[in-house]
Amino acid sequence: MLHTIVLTLPHMLASLGHRVLAYTWSGLAILSACLTACSPDAAASGPPEHPGARQHGGQGDGTGQHKAEARLYAAASLTDVLTTLVKEFEPIRDSHVVASYGASNTLAQQLREGAAPGVFISASVEWVDKVAGWDLVEPGTRVDLLGNSLVVIVPKDAKTRPSKLEDLADPTFARIGLADYTAVPAGKYARAALEKAGVFEKIRGNVVQAQDVRAALSYVERGEAQAGIVYATDAAVSAKVDVAVRIPQDLHPKIVYPMVLVKGANRRAHELHEFLRSEKAWPVFERAGFSKPR
Repeated sequence: MLHTIVLTLPHMLASLGHRVLAYTWSGLAILSACLTACSPDAAASGPPEHPGARQHGGQGDGTGQHKAEARLYAAASLTDVLTTLVKEFEPIRDSHVVASYGASNTLAQQLREGAAPGVFISASVEWVDKVAGWDLVEPGTRVDLLGNSLVVIVPKDAKTRPSKLEDLADPTFARIGLADYTAVPAGKYARAALEKAGVFEKIRGNVVQAQDVRAALSYVERGEAQAGIVYATDAAVSAKVDVAVRIPQDLHPKIVYPMVLVKGANRRAHELHEFLRSEKAWPVFERAGFSKPR
């Protein structure tokens, strides 16, 4: 019997060793899979999420480095015209544009916080100056792309309409929609015009501030505000409002849309930048009501 145990023992040890080795390799495989799945390279990355910026598109890898993907950050007032132009650009270059539209200040902060580089179009020089001050602008790419103007709008069915800025002090206009006048270009231009007309302090308590100019337009469209101040191009795309007053341009700073490339932008973004400043793009901007910069 002892002889039988002695003969069997090596076989038992060998079998046990194979099983231990199998479990060891199995454990290492699981550990390797976990490390791979959890690695930074395996995680999807992208620009920080910001309320107030609306993204259109986005089938690329989320980093802006996809060979056929261009990133575009543009003021909310450019939403419709750039959507049209992007549709023209994409088949020309066999590319895809991921566009984010919102308040210029919000987009600038996104870029500062690490959003994928691309084309940035602001509704004022202020926010491009800030992006340049953060050393994010590719040298030699800044161009004044467009101009615009301001208008006072009222709901389509409004019975009382202002004929000049001073009329906004009338109690009829209990709520007046403006983009945030502390940071958003459209709101800051509107405030400047109201101050120069001597009416801002009189209506300040009636102002309903919006996150961007398109939100201010929506307040008036829905009748939540009896009047509002937006860009002329915003009023032109809405069938729910009428223009009551065209604000003289000498009442506010010059409205200019500067365009730049953010450092690190890929080749497709360079091509988009070139396309938007081309003679091919200008007629589309002009039909939408934009002007050449003054």
